[in-house]
Amino acid sequence: MRFLYKRPQLDLVNDELNTVMEVMASDLFIYLDLFVFSLIFTLLLAPVLKSIILAAGFLVCCYCLFSGVYYFIFSRTMEKS
Repeated sequence: MRFLYKRPQLDLVNDELNTVMEVMASDLFIYLDLFVFSLIFTLLLAPVLKSIILAAGFLVCCYCLFSGVYYFIFSRTMEKS
C-alpha cells in the first residue's frame, strides 16, 4: 500500500510549515493563549477564591502579569535579534 501513496514535494511541505509557524508565533495567537492559560489558572484556584468579583479580578491580574512578562521579556528580545 505504501507505493500507492505519493509523498508531497519538499517545497510544499516547507511552505505549509512556514505558514503554521507564522500563525503559531503571531502576537495575537500568543495573547489568546495567555488568556486561556489565565482562565485555566483561575478555574483551578476557584475553590480558594471566595467570590465572582475576586475571581474576575484575579483573572485580569493574571492575564496582565503574563502579558507583561511576555511583552517585556520575550517580545522585546525577539525584536532586537
